[in-house]
Amino acid sequence: MEQVMATYGGYNVWELNTNAGKIQGNSAIITDATIDTGDGDYILNDSNDTFLIGSTTYTYVGTAQVSKGTTTIQGFYATSGGKTYFFTLSGDDLRTYRNLQTQPGGQYLLCFMKGTRIATPDGEVAVETLKIGDLVLTAEGKAMPVRWIGRQTVSTIFADPLRVLPIRITAGALGENLPVRDLLVSPDHALLVDGVLIHAGALVNGTTIRRESDVPTTFTYYHVELADHSLILAEGVPAETFVDNVDRLAFDNWEEHEALYGDLPPIPELELPRAKAQRQVPMATRQRLAARAAALLGEVAAAA
Repeated sequence: MEQVMATYGGYNVWELNTNAGKIQGNSAIITDATIDTGDGDYILNDSNDTFLIGSTTYTYVGTAQVSKGTTTIQGFYATSGGKTYFFTLSGDDLRTYRNLQTQPGGQYLLCFMKGTRIATPDGEVAVETLKIGDLVLTAEGKAMPVRWIGRQTVSTIFADPLRVLPIRITAGALGENLPVRDLLVSPDHALLVDGVLIHAGALVNGTTIRRESDVPTTFTYYHVELADHSLILAEGVPAETFVDNVDRLAFDNWEEHEALYGDLPPIPELELPRAKAQRQVPMATRQRLAARAAALLGEVAAAA
């Protein structure tokens, strides 16, 4: 693949052999590139946004990464002229990498931020320290072994902030000591609130529950898989474990799961109502949480 000159410095571009799922071709350094999404914001957020490199138009598809051992390289992928290209700031020779993992617009991130405290029979532990076989407590008080811990690396450079930035749920925002401490989860991670599995992004109110922008450029989400779709306690809040409404290929270490368990039957989802968007959250819950937010903000103001 020939070197391309345009206005957005530093990118390497690789033509993808998508049938094989591997990288092919040589790197092309973009020293200058113009990113044109049609509205002048220069941010590639949604599938079908377009940008120009020279006179060639590319259509943005989503974020992606390639892996080699424990090392992953983040980027995004786009199409042009019937071909697919991977864009990355890394200078590594990607021909030694494999397992292209893509995340088109709309794919869910379902995970906990590093440091989230998960209840176990021996007390709370940080989610990133959990290992296969460790016991965690469910919302029903049962001790269940961890089957797998999925890791998902996220780059805020290439992805839509609304899809990847964690949601910060302030201590007490959902009820007394719920959560016990601030809880940070991905927007599509569901929490049990008033009998409904509500995605964290649907709870955002801009004050006590808000998107957290103060995160590293690249960070990792952690997800807990048990034998069943269950509710574990994250900072005291019932939060769902892995369920097969997302693909394990989205996780950095999906090969580990495949090596351990092969092709397992799907994990059935809990028979609970689910609210993915704010409009689906029951009005009674919205009103209760709004009152809770007003009370918490009042306490803060009184203490100031």
